Amino acid sequence: MTATSELPTLEAVPAQATQTSAGQFWGPALCLLAAMLYTGTNMALRRLAEPGQAADYPFVLFVKETITVLLVGPWLLAQVLRGKIPLPRPSHFWQVVGAGVLTQTIANLGLLWAFGTVGIAIAIPLSLAMSLITAAWMGKFWLGEGVSPRLFVAMVLLIVGIILLRGGADTLEGVASSSSSLALAAVLLSCLAGFIYGLLTVVIRNVTTGGTSGWFVLVLVTGAATVTLGPYTFYVHGPEIVYLCSPEQWLWIIVSGILNLVAFWSLTKGLQRTPVAQANLLTSSQAVMATIAGWMVFGEVFNVQVAVGIVLALAAIVLSTLR
Repeated sequence: MTATSELPTLEAVPAQATQTSAGQFWGPALCLLAAMLYTGTNMALRRLAEPGQAADYPFVLFVKETITVLLVGPWLLAQVLRGKIPLPRPSHFWQVVGAGVLTQTIANLGLLWAFGTVGIAIAIPLSLAMSLITAAWMGKFWLGEGVSPRLFVAMVLLIVGIILLRGGADTLEGVASSSSSLALAAVLLSCLAGFIYGLLTVVIRNVTTGGTSGWFVLVLVTGAATVTLGPYTFYVHGPEIVYLCSPEQWLWIIVSGILNLVAFWSLTKGLQRTPVAQANLLTSSQAVMATIAGWMVFGEVFNVQVAVGIVLALAAIVLSTLR
């Protein structure tokens, strides 16, 4: 996708559509694609959080998310003016805005800081485990989606696998390189980020199955960083912040923004066709991908405990997709 005109229309799909045979295939497939793209995004962000040479975190997130606003925003406005995409209901609008602000100012910012403090192999599994638990229970009580015994077993397998990955992945920027208080703060922020991501997942599912176009979700959530982190960054650092980033940092910021755009599209589209608990199980496979990427790209240790965690996580993913 090189231009916004080539992007397919991301329209809201009625809740009943999640039961069609097409949805049974494309929903999980798109969720897995989102997991792969988010892994690439997190790898780029890890580069930007390297201890001693990290970029300014709020500025990184501001630029990364604003890429989506600039690419999709004008196209979305044109579609609204032509009457092809309706405006969201006020209740949906404020749900997405509220979840988006929490995601950008607390979850994304906190998780990026955790990348540079305890490492990606610890921060991502922790946040994903919390997101999985949060979304499953919120989906049950808010959306009325049941958690079947089979899916519950899959959730348990994945949570155990994530715990093993968290304990077995010895990252280069591990807890040993940080003070105990900073490490604890990073772990807690990772869990808090996961809670907010779980909330965002349920909000997306609720509004897109209730008539709101997924394109509005995309622009509103990413735009939350534009209107919050952008003014904050320029107020604190001034326009000089633009020149303080090295060419390599700019490259990774742009790469993360593009990957994040396509990943968010895939996740939003997948959530229209997949119940929240199953969608989170599939997208949580990025814990496995992040561990493998950390081992192959960043030289992180790959041991028996990590291998067992990967097997359990993959078993949970397979179990969640069986009909």
